[in-house]
Amino acid sequence: MSRSHQILQADPRVSDFPDVTCIGSISPAEVYTVDSPLKWDKGSDWKDRADFLSDDAVIVASSLNSLGWRVGLVTNRLGDDVLGENVVNELRRLGIEGTFSLDSRLETPYEIVISDKTGGRTYIWKRREDVLSTMTESDLSIMTGSKFVYADIYDWPHNAPALEQANTLGIPVFLNLEDLALVNKSGLDVYSLASVIQIAVSENLPIGFASRWAKDALGRGIGIVMVTGGPMGVHYYSEDKRFGITAPDITLTDSNGAGAIYSSAFLSGHMKNMSPIESVKFGVAISSLSCEEVGTDLPDINDVDKMFKTLTVTAI
Repeated sequence: MSRSHQILQADPRVSDFPDVTCIGSISPAEVYTVDSPLKWDKGSDWKDRADFLSDDAVIVASSLNSLGWRVGLVTNRLGDDVLGENVVNELRRLGIEGTFSLDSRLETPYEIVISDKTGGRTYIWKRREDVLSTMTESDLSIMTGSKFVYADIYDWPHNAPALEQANTLGIPVFLNLEDLALVNKSGLDVYSLASVIQIAVSENLPIGFASRWAKDALGRGIGIVMVTGGPMGVHYYSEDKRFGITAPDITLTDSNGAGAIYSSAFLSGHMKNMSPIESVKFGVAISSLSCEEVGTDLPDINDVDKMFKTLTVTAI
């Protein structure tokens, strides 16, 4: 059995609790792909489209579920409407565990993403405060025996009670900080909450600054920091290992959700006690191949295994 196939084989489900509990907002969404970035006040043909559940925590949950793990979700309530009912039905169909409530006082949010072949995207959404704030009232008992908790900084402070509960229970937290822009604005003490951090290089976060931040975070008690950056691939930092895995050449169709898919694949390898190099390679392979198709479904594991074997380690 190949290493990527071994990562796919989750451990026997002997616990009464999910292996991973994801904390974050949820809304139905759709993505449309176009050849090039949109221009204002100009029309454009779209090539493909797909429905998916957003945001990142939900993409991580559904991806881990596809990889064979038992997954829980702590999230906001939705409106008691057709959209809300469809979301709850899809979560139940997938087998994702949690308390999913519909509230007649709320309107289910919706997101539309436009993704282009340069790797760029834009989106239209409405992160309504009355919906997001219901996350603080969620039942947290589902995470009690989890091996890991996943969360995103942009859901702070609504995910604060769940993150504090994870720390109280001693559950390691995988925290996605995006491009670090919200760290100071949120006032979130990431060093006391997180065990694993993922950040993304962008126009606002050049690789040099990201690397310095990662090394500083290790000195402040973070166990693992990963810097992702599209074609750059992933740079991995821990006290005893520092390396890079360069992203392979692909035919890019839709990069929406790739960062979350990487997170789920890395976590899958990490929880299987695979080496850091193998876990990162698995994440890079599966997230890269996901960009060749529209939507957030995972690629065929045999294709992942072929790409996994081609990826090489670089010094950083």
